[in-house]
Amino acid sequence: MNLLAVGLGGALGAISRYLVGNIISKACGSSLPWGTFVINVCGCFAMGLLMTLIVDRGMLPASWRLFLCVGLLGGFTTFSSFGYETLMLLAEGRVLPAFAYAGGSILFGLGAAAVGVLCARMV
Repeated sequence: MNLLAVGLGGALGAISRYLVGNIISKACGSSLPWGTFVINVCGCFAMGLLMTLIVDRGMLPASWRLFLCVGLLGGFTTFSSFGYETLMLLAEGRVLPAFAYAGGSILFGLGAAAVGVLCARMV
C-alpha cells in the first residue's frame, strides 16, 4: 500500500510539474528557467507546510506523508533539473545568471519552506 501511495503521488506530481513548468515558461520566456525556479519555491513551501501539519501538528494521518510529501512533492520538485540547468548556464558562459538562479532558488526555497512551517503552526 505504501508503494502505491508513493507511486500515485509521484505520477500526479510529475504531471503537475510538466504542466506548471510549461505554463510558466511560456508566460516568462526562456531567458532563465523560471518554470523550474517557481516549482522549486512552491515545492519548498508545500513541504514545509505539509510536514509541519502531518509530523509536528498531527493534523493528517502519518500515512499521508508518503502520498503528499514523498510522492506528490517528490515528483513535483525539480532539483535535479535545477542542477543541470545551472550547469548549462555556466557552460554557456552565463556566470551571473547562473549564480543568480542558483542563489535565488536556494534563498527563496528556504524562505518558502520557513513560511510554510509558520503557516502550519498558526493553524
